[in-house]
Amino acid sequence: MIKVRVLRGVQAGLTGMSGLVALSSGVAACTAETPADDFVSDESALTVQNPGTGVFELAWAYGTGSGYAFEPHNSTDEYVRAGQKVTFAIPAHFLWSFAHPTEGLPTDLARLQKLSAKVKIVYVKDGAPYASTSVSTTGWKGTQSYDLAATTSSFIISKRAQGVRFEVTITDAADPGLKIVLNEAQFNDIAVFGGTLPNKTMVFDTVGSSMRQRVVEGGKPVAGSTLAIGYTDWRAATLVDASSIDRTIGNATSFGRFGAFQMNIQGDLEHEVTYAVAIDGVWQAEQPLTANAKSRLLNFAAGRTAYEGALAIPTSGKKIEIYFHVKTFLKVDYSKFSNVGWRKYADGERILVREKWDNENGVTFDNYDFGTEKR
Repeated sequence: MIKVRVLRGVQAGLTGMSGLVALSSGVAACTAETPADDFVSDESALTVQNPGTGVFELAWAYGTGSGYAFEPHNSTDEYVRAGQKVTFAIPAHFLWSFAHPTEGLPTDLARLQKLSAKVKIVYVKDGAPYASTSVSTTGWKGTQSYDLAATTSSFIISKRAQGVRFEVTITDAADPGLKIVLNEAQFNDIAVFGGTLPNKTMVFDTVGSSMRQRVVEGGKPVAGSTLAIGYTDWRAATLVDASSIDRTIGNATSFGRFGAFQMNIQGDLEHEVTYAVAIDGVWQAEQPLTANAKSRLLNFAAGRTAYEGALAIPTSGKKIEIYFHVKTFLKVDYSKFSNVGWRKYADGERILVREKWDNENGVTFDNYDFGTEKR
C-alpha cells in the first residue's frame, strides 16, 4: 500500500516584495520539471564574475509552513548568484519528523539513513516560475542523530534566475509505501543575483564598522543598462553613529521586586536616505531611496531595512560618481508604553536628530567613483 501525503499551506517566505526585483507572485502546486534554457555568453557584461559554490542548509525557522528554511552558506559572501554550484544538507530529524510524525527520533543512525529525499528547485524570473531541476540525497554527514544530515548531489543555478523555490519529497527504504511531498509553500524563497544581466546591483553596506560597496554580480556597471542601488540600515546607523543618539522621549512608571520605579522610555530611529549621481561629470538632483523592510538585499530579514533605487546609465556613460545624504529622525510614540509620566515631546512628533553625508573616505566632495563597461 502506498501512503502519499502532500503538505501545502500559505507561503510565508515572501510577505513583501523588493523594489529591486519581486521573486514570486504565487504558490504553484507540485509540477513536473522544466529544464532551464540558459544562454551562453562570453561577454563580461552578461556573466557573473565569480558565482562561487554553496550549501543550502535546512534549519529551524519562524514564519515558514514547515517551520524550516533553507539557509545559504556560500563560498563568496551572503548573496546567491546565477551560475553558482549548490548542494543541500537536510537534517535527519527533519526527514524523520515528517515521515513518522508520531514516533520519536531514533538513536540508531542506520535506521535514520534509510530515509532519503529529492529536492526540486523551481527557478523564478519576473515574478513567475519558468523552469526547474532536481537533486537527490546521496550521502550523510554527522555522527549523532541530532547532527546527522543527508547531503545531495549538486546543481548549477540557472543564469536567468532571480529567485529559487523548493519542493521536497521524502521516502523511506524501510517503509517502501511512504511518500511525503512538501510543496513550495512549506519553505522560504531565496533571492538570486545575476539573472537580470546586463542590469546589475550595487550595494552600499558595512563590514563591522567599515563602509563597503560592491557590485554583487562582479565587474563594473554596464553602459546602457539599469543599475539597482541598495543602501542598508546598518550603514546608515554607522554613518550617523546611531548608538550615540539620545533616544529618550520621557519616562514611565514600572514595577519590580522592590515596588514602583521610574524608567526612561525611548523612541525609535528612522532614516531617510537620498543620493545624487553624476554621469561623466554632469550632476543630477538628489533623489530619495525607497525604504524596503522586505528587501532581497537582506534576505528578507525581519527587522532590517534597505533603501533602494534604480539608476539608468546612458549608453555613452563612462564614469559614475555618487554620494548619499542620510537624515535620522526620532519617532515619538507614547502609545507603546503604559503609565507614562514625563513627556519630553508631543506624541507623534518626528524630530531630526542627525544629518550626515556619505562621501568616500568620509571626505567632503570626495564621491564614490565607478567606471562602466560596455556590452
